[in-house]
Amino acid sequence: MARGPETHREKLLKGAVEIELLSIGWIMTEAILAAIAAYRAGSLSLSAFSVDSAVELWSGMLLVVRLYVEIQSGEEMASEHKIERWTSGVIALCLFTLAGYVSFRSGQVWHGHQSAQMTLLGLVTAAASSLFTPWLALQKLRYGRLLHSPSLIGDAMCSFTCAYMSWALLLGMGLNSLFHWWWVDSVAALAILYFILQEAWESWHSFKSGEPHVHDHGAHRH
Repeated sequence: MARGPETHREKLLKGAVEIELLSIGWIMTEAILAAIAAYRAGSLSLSAFSVDSAVELWSGMLLVVRLYVEIQSGEEMASEHKIERWTSGVIALCLFTLAGYVSFRSGQVWHGHQSAQMTLLGLVTAAASSLFTPWLALQKLRYGRLLHSPSLIGDAMCSFTCAYMSWALLLGMGLNSLFHWWWVDSVAALAILYFILQEAWESWHSFKSGEPHVHDHGAHRH
């Protein structure tokens, strides 16, 4: 049976899928380059950045599936919808795992007084991410609000976290290069940990309550 004219929501869903696919392509590139740079430099913050990119990749793929299911079924998925909530829950678990990894590795680096060296590849990757990722995050956030989708807003928050991480990386690598402070890499990773945990708890809240994120980087709820 032929389908009727495309609705406004269907257009929004397809736009969101396009952004997610673009994000997935960039994240895969970012994760691979950051992993290579982290291996060469022995950098904790670069390693955490790579792992965060991998988490964001899973998040993006989940969102593509969730959006595609709604497009095909025609059933609008409200914030309380099972798929919405479980997507947010999986994102939260991934972020909690990442937080544990960063904490463990940061302790190792601090105990061993390990110093990471800046590499051109790591610098270029962080700089590119600091410019492109915020744009992706804003697009996801816009579609998430228009579609009233907590899971899409949660994925936008993951992208914002990735942007914060790239800025912390640039600062950490710059200070380490100028002053040779061995502890900068570990401190930068711990600064990143704050954002990871914040987003993890927000996603978990969405999973448990079926409500959108309590904060959305600029528009606070009270």
